Amino acid sequence: MFDRGKNWFAGKAPLLEGLLGHAAKGYCGFHTPGHKQGRGAWPPWRQLLGEQVFRLDLTELPGLDNIHDPEGIIKEAEDAAAGLFGAAETFFLVNGATAGILAVILAHARPGMRVILPRVSHQAVLHSLILSGAQPVYLPVRSHPELGLTGMATTSSLREALVSCPPGEALVVLLHPNYYGLAGEILQQVRLAHEKGCLVLVDEAHGAHFCADPLFPLPSLRAGADFVVQGAHKVLGAFTQAAFLHWRGERGDVQRVRDALGMVQSSSPSYLLMASLDVARLQCQQEKRGWGEVAVLARELRRRISSLPGLLAPGEEMLDVPGVAAWDPARLVVNVRGLGITGFEAAEWLRRERRLLVEMADFQNLVFILGPADDGAAEKLLEALAALAGSFGNGSCRSGRYPDPLELPLPEQKMTPREAFFAPWLPVPRKEARGLVAAEVIAPYPPGVPVLCPGEVITPELTEFLEEWEAAGGTWPGRSRGFIKVVAGS
Repeated sequence: MFDRGKNWFAGKAPLLEGLLGHAAKGYCGFHTPGHKQGRGAWPPWRQLLGEQVFRLDLTELPGLDNIHDPEGIIKEAEDAAAGLFGAAETFFLVNGATAGILAVILAHARPGMRVILPRVSHQAVLHSLILSGAQPVYLPVRSHPELGLTGMATTSSLREALVSCPPGEALVVLLHPNYYGLAGEILQQVRLAHEKGCLVLVDEAHGAHFCADPLFPLPSLRAGADFVVQGAHKVLGAFTQAAFLHWRGERGDVQRVRDALGMVQSSSPSYLLMASLDVARLQCQQEKRGWGEVAVLARELRRRISSLPGLLAPGEEMLDVPGVAAWDPARLVVNVRGLGITGFEAAEWLRRERRLLVEMADFQNLVFILGPADDGAAEKLLEALAALAGSFGNGSCRSGRYPDPLELPLPEQKMTPREAFFAPWLPVPRKEARGLVAAEVIAPYPPGVPVLCPGEVITPELTEFLEEWEAAGGTWPGRSRGFIKVVAGS
């Protein structure tokens, strides 16, 4: 039972302890932020959030360290995180996992250098190509049509991409896991990249909890990855926008990464976000046993959900998805195809009828994120899914296939993403854009897989796919405008 009188952070969360110690001294501050530690906050806002939030929303004051050159409590908190995750050095990120991805690629990918990446990479990786001027080499990814799940890049495709690269002349970016909790052959792929003298950056935004128990996929740092980015707010308890960047310590220019972080991170970082990273690390340490119990609970949930008419919660079946070698038991996927409805419809029904919100819905699936706090909510989830099955269980299984972005051939690349982004552009109606060079990213959601990147030639197959996707109920940023940005004169 939680004891309010106990100091749970003493000797365990150095950054938070430093903030609490500063607040306890009762300073009268004439510095930023403008709410003046609460005395200048709008009273209704202060009453809503509470006094302590404002007292801890501080700036770089004596004794509170500096995120861009940490030597005190921030350095102690980062070192504690490095110890948990197995890094030589850990950086706190207040601009999301995006900041870590941008910093590592800016530090190591000079203009024209090749960056090998899965086609399903997060948009932050694509943005880093624009900023750095690097040349992308995309690894194809396939999906499982019956399960409606996106797979992972294969080791053979990585080997093929590395053949044409001079030793050490490419940066390899891997994803581990994807949004569905699916993981590829991370150990083999990291070793292969290192054999070719290539540095490896892993986007592990959804896998910060993998270190908690052997029932989860192998953490990227243990697989030998050089840099690993984790979104600590996605599964752990940090505030939204808080993330970790880990350096394993053997390869890479960590000083250039520090310099790049100074460019992509705020010069006025939120101490609340940083404190939440300190506490998220501590909580993960304290709840390791709880994460193991989550994996066991998830196995039972999958069994019971799959016994409901029209529903399937795949477990070992996910190993049949192309490129998949492991899966996160805490990422619960429920396929609703057997109910004759889409995942969008199922998610809306659960929200409306059961006040239950999902992490993501797609044409066939619902995605739920489980954690140690969900033990008591498991029965509520089961009851809601049973009610969903009861409401739609008499419908026939939806036949046919949805448009699959991963079935499109990789477009021809005429320009680097940076060249295309900074070139003069024109808006062109989608049907008239065929044969022209794209000046933007088009990534239909869900799951946000890019079907077009800056510098690529727009094909008839692509425009036909976008029409099919829209007709099926899918969307993408910019769809409502009805045109595609293309490079002028292309």
